[in-house]
Amino acid sequence: MSRRGIALLVAVAMLATLGAIAMTAYTLARAERQAGLGALAEVQAGAAAEAAATEALAGWPAARTPTLPGEEALLARVALPGPAEGWSVVRALGGPIFAIRAWGVRRHAGGAALAERRLALLVRLVSTPSGDSVRPRVEPHGWQAITP
Repeated sequence: MSRRGIALLVAVAMLATLGAIAMTAYTLARAERQAGLGALAEVQAGAAAEAAATEALAGWPAARTPTLPGEEALLARVALPGPAEGWSVVRALGGPIFAIRAWGVRRHAGGAALAERRLALLVRLVSTPSGDSVRPRVEPHGWQAITP
């Protein structure tokens, strides 16, 4: 084999090696981007759930409060940029103890969920002096993040 043939063989091997390195770098960059977008969607879903829970903690008219254990009432719906949406409900557990449950969802343009987050909070209801609305009082250690 001549020197030209060996030089050509070495050049082709180097190009193949550089191509493999470039393809690996591209694949890793794409995977990192997807992971970053997934983490962002999780944060947006969590923010929507927390915003809905915060709305619920502001209180509501007494007439909307469920009375029988197991009954639920929708309290709040929020929409955040992203697009992410959240909603919260109050569920009667018996007596003055209630659960405020909140959900947050981050969807992509097609409408499918990219990330979801759920929260639950145990509260005791306190009536306002006029009696026409209630405000939840958070029980100690009552906040819980629920992972799907």
